[in-house]
Amino acid sequence: MRAFYIIFFAITTSVFFSACEKVIDLDLKNTKPVIVIEANVNDNFSQQVVKVTQTKPFTEDNTIVPVTDAVITLKDLTDNRTYNFTLTDNEGTYLSTNFRGKPGNTYELNVSANNQVYIAKSTMPKKVLLDSISVAEVTFFGETNKYIKVHYADPIQYENQYRYLLTVNQKPSKGYFVDSDRFNNGKYVSNTLFDSDNDLKSGDEIKVESQCIDMNIYRYFFAISQISGNGGPPTAPSNPDSNFNNGALGYFNAHTTEVKMATIQ
Repeated sequence: MRAFYIIFFAITTSVFFSACEKVIDLDLKNTKPVIVIEANVNDNFSQQVVKVTQTKPFTEDNTIVPVTDAVITLKDLTDNRTYNFTLTDNEGTYLSTNFRGKPGNTYELNVSANNQVYIAKSTMPKKVLLDSISVAEVTFFGETNKYIKVHYADPIQYENQYRYLLTVNQKPSKGYFVDSDRFNNGKYVSNTLFDSDNDLKSGDEIKVESQCIDMNIYRYFFAISQISGNGGPPTAPSNPDSNFNNGALGYFNAHTTEVKMATIQ
């Protein structure tokens, strides 16, 4: 009987390990290319930027596929003005003439490409100014790291959403930092940007761009921050909801902008 169990164990173990070594072919289906639009209009008097690319099949390399024949117009629905965009490089970057977006105005972006028209709307919020930025030392499990903090007074009169772009030594951080006043409406806010992309140290040059964004854009970048694991474990990958129609990926963001700079001591 003992010999029987030994033989049985040897056979089942052999079958188990042979099953573990079996090669499984994944049937990865390629889908049609999808337009990706990244568009921003801010309140600086400058050329506004729209970038148009398209996706590639999963099995191909990750180089960008530019769309260089798009026709792009921006309508200021509040002031009844129209702006055209012109291709400026071979990477799908389109620029307008110099103009300044206005807080409170609603803008509609029209992108015609690949025999489709993609439309998105965004309302530029009122501007909330930063008071300052500072450096905070935070200790986790006995290890102390430096992080950037932003300080501002949130207005109580209306809802606000914020996005922060962090640059360290002229290198943009890969992190996504967004916030809303859902829990601090009308309060003075000191918000820490927990950036896992940089180990800050004395002498580092810091730039923070603060954007006031509308709710659709807040939801878009909040979803990306959750997917990438900002502020916690990453969630299941999926495309965040775009404010473009017709299945386009990306976003159109009419936002205010303000820049603060500092050097870590």
